[in-house]
Amino acid sequence: MSDGGVSSKPTPLVHPSSAAGADPPVKRTTVRITNVYATSWRVDPTLSAGALGDHLRLWRLERNYRLAEEQLPRVLLHEDLDPQAIRVKRWPHISTLTGATAWLFNLPSGRVVAALSLDVDCEIGDVTDLLEDCYFCDVHVEDVLINQRIQRMMASLDGDAVYEEDLLPERHQLVFGDPPAPDECEEVMQHLVYRADLPYNKEHSVICYPDELNRRPGWLAAVGPYVSVVCGHADFIQNTIFLSAVQGVAAAAELREIRHAAYQDVSLFRSPIRDGRSVQSRRKALERIADNLKGLEIELSYSVEAPADLGLLVPSLRVENFHKALFDSMELLAKAETVSRMLERLGRAISAELTSIESAERRADEERRLRWGVAIGFLSAVAVPAGIILAYFGINANEVNPNRSIFDHHYLPVYLTVIAVMAIGAVLAFSLYLQQVIRNRKQQRG
Repeated sequence: MSDGGVSSKPTPLVHPSSAAGADPPVKRTTVRITNVYATSWRVDPTLSAGALGDHLRLWRLERNYRLAEEQLPRVLLHEDLDPQAIRVKRWPHISTLTGATAWLFNLPSGRVVAALSLDVDCEIGDVTDLLEDCYFCDVHVEDVLINQRIQRMMASLDGDAVYEEDLLPERHQLVFGDPPAPDECEEVMQHLVYRADLPYNKEHSVICYPDELNRRPGWLAAVGPYVSVVCGHADFIQNTIFLSAVQGVAAAAELREIRHAAYQDVSLFRSPIRDGRSVQSRRKALERIADNLKGLEIELSYSVEAPADLGLLVPSLRVENFHKALFDSMELLAKAETVSRMLERLGRAISAELTSIESAERRADEERRLRWGVAIGFLSAVAVPAGIILAYFGINANEVNPNRSIFDHHYLPVYLTVIAVMAIGAVLAFSLYLQQVIRNRKQQRG
């Protein structure tokens, strides 16, 4: 099995038309449906089962994919399935199934993306119900659903781990086959891309027809957000389209998780104000959010925005044209821009809140210094006069009569004077403290 997500043989690969320098339309003997599913699983980003060229025919583009392998998907595992052991829910022509392959890919972010390729011997317009079955994972392989079979494949890579999470909602389907008759082409594309054999208004459609992939007679490509149809192109182009779909699905999953994490950070941002935490707790919470934002911004840039530009890595008009059309159809860059603005505004709000907290902490420090100053001033106002009196009575001088008690009324004027000085000092200290408190409250209200 040769193209659109099927393993290659170790013999040298030569495009059939390379000698003549032409690229004629390629006829297929079967229709291939390749379903790409996002997962929540993550592994070491460097883990792979070899170079892409060891598993997929990429012809002259293999060198470009090899040079940029750290930025592109890597094959973790692929497994040929018994077509006789596959059952579906809706599609009535299961007896025409001739081949099946399951794939696991590892993205630069460490996310795992799964894929299922089915080869059927029928007309391209007859696979609408099969697309529906595959999209909703109503496919049984032997005794289990396809998502459970993918879980087993993932567990086979790491026997100690348990993978019970279901597949994520981000998915894309590719249909490879011979183009339909010209008078039926548009109708067939509508039915396939929308996975429904229903009437339609052709002026209302999101289907995109990339220029480079439709440039020559016999070539056909229709791209939608969830289903793309490609006909007449060489196997290496079909394989690059397969890899682009893997990147698109992974980027969509990353974007959704980044947005979800941003909303969680917004909840954390609001909670310190809502539940009346201390200033120190608010600062710690905001610092945690700021750290999370840094990671989210990096993931947004390297896992969503950067994968949208494939032309820098693989200089091929058709490869780049499909890749761009797919990302545009899925609106990934537009959605990424929205999430980027969310993160940017949350970052500015955190900076403003931290500035407010710093101001509150400075006011608290000033009040703390004021309280210490008042306390020291009060102690000085009390301790200094008392110390002078005690020192006076402790000296050995003629002015101190040893026959009189320290509590004698003879010393009452001195005591009254000292008490008056202490009272004046205490009043001054308290008035200064009161003025500072009133000033701080006015600043807070302002």
